Amino acid sequence: MNKILESSKRIEAIDTFRGITIFLMVFVIAVAGYHPLPQTMSWFGSLPVSTWHHAEAAWERLEAAKAAEGLTPEQIEELPEHSLKNVGLTLTDLVAPFFVFIVGLCIPLSRRRRGQEWWRRVISRTVKLLAAGVLYISLIFGLSWWWGILQAIAISYLMGSVMLLLPKWGRWTAVFGVLLFHMLMSEIAPWWLHFGETAAPFFKISMLSGSLAKPLRLHCLPWVSISYGAMTMIGVLLGEAVATKETSQIFRRGFLLAVVFMIPGYLIHKIGLMTGHTLFCFNKADVTASYAMFSAGFASLVFIGIYYIVDIREYRRWTTPFKVLGVNALLAYFMQVIMRLAFRALGLEAFFSGRPNSTLMQWANLFDSPLWHSFLLDKSGYNGLLWGLIWTTCLWMIIYYCNKRNIYWKL
Repeated sequence: MNKILESSKRIEAIDTFRGITIFLMVFVIAVAGYHPLPQTMSWFGSLPVSTWHHAEAAWERLEAAKAAEGLTPEQIEELPEHSLKNVGLTLTDLVAPFFVFIVGLCIPLSRRRRGQEWWRRVISRTVKLLAAGVLYISLIFGLSWWWGILQAIAISYLMGSVMLLLPKWGRWTAVFGVLLFHMLMSEIAPWWLHFGETAAPFFKISMLSGSLAKPLRLHCLPWVSISYGAMTMIGVLLGEAVATKETSQIFRRGFLLAVVFMIPGYLIHKIGLMTGHTLFCFNKADVTASYAMFSAGFASLVFIGIYYIVDIREYRRWTTPFKVLGVNALLAYFMQVIMRLAFRALGLEAFFSGRPNSTLMQWANLFDSPLWHSFLLDKSGYNGLLWGLIWTTCLWMIIYYCNKRNIYWKL
């Protein structure tokens, strides 16, 4: 397997992998409010939760249920389930790691293509991503300095780019150094993970009395984003091999990264479960080192699998729907909130609510059919997944139209 791709030939696996990730992201956001959903079980030691929800959703729902029963916050924290708060890893928890991994994967390719102009682009793109992240979250929750996934991507992108200034051995050392630093700070500095924890509302333009620190906790704390940066740096390590377009080197590096990061990441997680020291466990909310290692290693394995199917075996027909999103990822990401605002204005948003509402009741009463009533009013189980797919299809059609009209959004 020593095939070398033509230097001018685009690596289709990148757009496919990115498109699959965006598809999953849109889909799981669409069904986030639907409960219960199928495939509910313990995922890597989590409390029972659907793979279409984040592992942390299990504790959030349990906490809400116990509060409704009259338990105080102190009593809830004493529950045995509290030890597994946010612990676990579902398919939904892999979306963000996959995306930042792909960001890193593309960095060496971008550097080779842009030459001396590359560093100027790195700085410009980092600033633009930070600003876009604030704008995106503010469109949803109100103007503030929210810290969301786009800002985490900005930091990750900068870290992955700076990594290329190091010698090759230093790049590997830097990845483990960042993860070890995150583990140590999580252990010895309480503020590292808990800064801004409060029952007070978020500060925003319509809530000036809210907590000034809490908006920084929306996705993960800014300094905790360095763990996402480590995932991007692991992506860079694979991207260096991908940039050569030498098949054997890509596969060797891909499998090496999977072994070096998945196995230790899983072992650290298991040690945390066995000892009760859950700071070691998979935990998306805290972006723990074990979560970063396992997810990035798995992303490497997924990529080389897609690379083999798409670029080596050239089975590509199935990739077309995903590449529609993959080649216009940023627009697809922003289109979620734009489409939601548009649907709200048109009175269509109610159809995608996780709970029955007056609009759905009116439509349900048009036909005296149990199947029709169930389709509109019951968003649990596989029916919930169907409505998530309908939402995702609507967004896909918008992006497809934009692509056909050559409307792309690149930073």
